[in-house]
Order: sequence, then C-alpha cells, then structure tokens
Amino acid sequence: MSKVKKKPAKKTPNRRGKAKEVGFFDRISAIWTRFSHALIASSVLLALLGIGFLWAGGYVGMMGEQLSRFAGARAVSAGFEIRRITAKGAIETAEQEILNAVGPVVGSSMLHFDADRARAQVEQIGWVRSAAVSKLLPNTINISVRERVPAAVWQLSGALHLIDENGAIIREVNAYEYADLPLIVGAGAPGAASEMLQALKGEPELWGRASALIRVSDRRWNLKTKDGVDVKFPERGVGEAVRYLGRLQGELALLDEPLEYVDLRNPENFVYRVKGTAEMEKPIGVIQ
Repeated sequence: MSKVKKKPAKKTPNRRGKAKEVGFFDRISAIWTRFSHALIASSVLLALLGIGFLWAGGYVGMMGEQLSRFAGARAVSAGFEIRRITAKGAIETAEQEILNAVGPVVGSSMLHFDADRARAQVEQIGWVRSAAVSKLLPNTINISVRERVPAAVWQLSGALHLIDENGAIIREVNAYEYADLPLIVGAGAPGAASEMLQALKGEPELWGRASALIRVSDRRWNLKTKDGVDVKFPERGVGEAVRYLGRLQGELALLDEPLEYVDLRNPENFVYRVKGTAEMEKPIGVIQ
C-alpha cells in the first residue's frame, strides 16, 4: 500500500506583525495632526496678538491712512482731481457758506470724495432745507440746495430768530428785519408752531392780519392781529379753528369790527366783544 504524501502547509503571514506596522504609522499620523493643529493655533494666536499690538499702537490706522493717501494720489495723477465746486438753488445762502461746509477738497481725489458726508454738512446751514451732492467726472462737484421759506420771527429772552413753517431756526435777525412776518413769543414755541403757521398760511386774509402768536402755558395759542384784536384758540383742533375764523371773516367780516377779542376755545360757541359793548356769544355753526 502506497503512502500518501502530505502537502506542506502554507505559511500564513504574520498578521500580528502587520497590525503592528499599520498601528505605528497611524500613531505617527495622529502625532503630526496634533502638531499641525497646535502649530496653526499658535500661528493664529500670534497673528491676533500682533494685530492687537498694531491696533493699540495706532499702526493699523496709520497704514490705512497711508494706503488711502496713496490711492488718492494715484487717482489725482490719473486726472480725477477736484478742480471745481458749483452750487445751484442758493439765493439767501452765501456761496462761501457752502464751500466752508464742504471743506478744502479742491485738489483732492474725486474718487475718494464722500458725497453723503458733504450733503450732511451743507444741510447744517440754517437756510438749507435739503441738499443734493453729486460728482460730475472727471473734476467737478455739484451741490444743489433747497432753501427754507421764512414764516415767522421767534422771540426768546430778547433774541429774535427767523424760523420756517416747521419751526426750524434759520438765523438770528434784528428787530427791523422781516417785520412783515408774525412774531412768535414763548419758550418751545417754534416746535409747536408748525400746525398754526401752516393753517394761517392757508387763510391769506388772516395771514395778512397776523401780528403775533403767543404760546400760552405751552398748551395753546393766542393770535394778536395788527388791529390789536386777541383771538384765543383751543388746545386741540387749532387748524380747524383757524379755518373757521377764516370763514367768519369771509362771510361776516368779523375782524373788520372794532373788536377787543374773539374766543374760539368752546367747541360749541364762539364769543367775541366789540369795544364799548357787552360780550356776544353765538353758536359755532352760525356759518355753514
């Protein structure tokens, strides 16, 4: 009987050794990853510390200013230089006031000119209600202004100020300027005068007779006419009361009478008194 030869057993690879080899490189990779992260973190920290140092020392601002000056100089050399400033719509506003508000910009970079800032500065001028500033390349700045319309003169502590119908102060005036405008008397009166002034302007007959508006207890208005008549207005609905007085004047010529006063504070009746006579009271609805 023949013997069966046994095949030699195949050698299996040492898996344990391979595992050790892979584990070694993994550890090296992990160490490098941690080192890289630490290096990046330290670099960021150093960069932040450097920026903080530069900022605290003012170097960042200085660098920004230098870069801005350099860019401005390049723009000027390229032909974008402010050479002219034009102003439109200015009647009462002096041109020099506008130039002073804009500042010494002639000769500087057209591209770096801040139009919004210039507009805000021009609108600080008393006469200027609104302004528009535009760049006309390559070298002109155009400024258009809309001026305020004088509506009254406000008196406070002996000083006189010209104001518009919204109560905005235009400028200080003397006693002989704008004598045809009504005088407003009382602290805080300009801010509260808007409704009264606009209502009076809507009634030309009353506007032409108005001499002074007196703020009473910071609550309501008295109107003094050029003929010396005192008209007392209510706290609320002053616009409606002014329009009603205009209708009384138009239909009855009430203010042509030698009156001492007219009282419109009662919403149901108005009261008036002719000089030398008794007080008269009539229903508000007498004029339809």
